Amino acid sequence: MSYQKESMIHSGIVLQNKQIAAHTFHLQIQSDDFAKMQYVGGFTVDIFLGNPLEEAFCQDRKYSFWNYEPVYHIADFAICTFSNGKGAEWIQKLQPGERIFFKPPKGKLLVDNNADNYLLIGDITSLSHLYEIHRSLAVSKNIFTFIYAQQETDFFPDIDHSFPFNHHIIKPVLTHIVVDTIISLLPRSLDNTIAYILGHPEICLVLHNYLKHNKNLPVQNLRTKPFWKIKQNNH
Repeated sequence: MSYQKESMIHSGIVLQNKQIAAHTFHLQIQSDDFAKMQYVGGFTVDIFLGNPLEEAFCQDRKYSFWNYEPVYHIADFAICTFSNGKGAEWIQKLQPGERIFFKPPKGKLLVDNNADNYLLIGDITSLSHLYEIHRSLAVSKNIFTFIYAQQETDFFPDIDHSFPFNHHIIKPVLTHIVVDTIISLLPRSLDNTIAYILGHPEICLVLHNYLKHNKNLPVQNLRTKPFWKIKQNNH
């Protein structure tokens, strides 16, 4: 193990891991290594599904910060298990007190307070990221929210136990139904608007193109990011 690789691996202790929705776990980690980052709402971290100092090909998964408390360096994450993959297996077995390893946190899909109006749109896999963006926006902003899922039991409240977003049950989650519903509810004026469109890949793409071509939103104001890849029988 090279020093360079070791220096790029941070670690912390699991304070809490509990199921909070049908397909979501609330993971809380304490790590003094978090003090090394210049945190901004929208940061993500690649968490290893094991010990990379002992396993040569240890896999990792990217998760969004749901909340960060800078005094005691405690971070919260909402880990979804829809995929039933290795990340889902890992989070269901993780116990408080265990040491956890991760890469230095960073972020591209960050909060941006430079607009007057905001669209926060996504599915459950992006809910914690959008919650964090929402809490990082100034209270003076006008915010339109649309979170969709197949069932009520998939929703979970924000870190302060509030439900600040408009939730929509759409079953099955079909792209044209979700997009048509969102378009019908959008604010009439989208002047000086930044849109965060996250989650379902096809819905992200269609909405991105609609807002770009039909509503003339500048491409730099479209913060679009699929949070998972489409697989057969997914969702």
